[in-house]
Amino acid sequence: MTSTAVLLDSKELDNVLKTLGKNAIFDVAVQDGETHQVIIKEIQNATLVNQILDVELQVIQKGEKLTVTVPINVLNAENVKRGIVSQTLNELEIETLPTNIPTEFTVDVSALEIGDALTVSDITVDKAITVLSDAEQSVVSVLPPSVEEPETAVEAVEPELIGEKEEAK
Repeated sequence: MTSTAVLLDSKELDNVLKTLGKNAIFDVAVQDGETHQVIIKEIQNATLVNQILDVELQVIQKGEKLTVTVPINVLNAENVKRGIVSQTLNELEIETLPTNIPTEFTVDVSALEIGDALTVSDITVDKAITVLSDAEQSVVSVLPPSVEEPETAVEAVEPELIGEKEEAK
């Protein structure tokens, strides 16, 4: 497969990312006048400023399945009355046709209690999607709140000054 450099308008790319997400499928016109349907494969951002330096696009072939990562969104974490909600997996790796790529997966944690956890296999996924992430991998869990032990009063020992003993003689 050959690589072709294209110049993208940064405002248009930002708009696509905001409205469709990082797994957006959109058309790109190349120099010879052809238009290709593409998906974002990788984005390189500047380190110190919020600026995209480079975008790697992949041309979509009709009927070809793609491997992509999709964000996992935790819902109702504020409804967990006891414990601390800890998300251990932020993205799910899947394989599917481009038209079936969701913008995100959601997991509802409102019914979870301390010690409960959700794994990849607990995420509801469309039948047309193959999950590549480990089915037993933890996505989110509810941990007991950390209890800080009270500090015990330690008697402060005054440091010995150099030469103090010799002066006392």
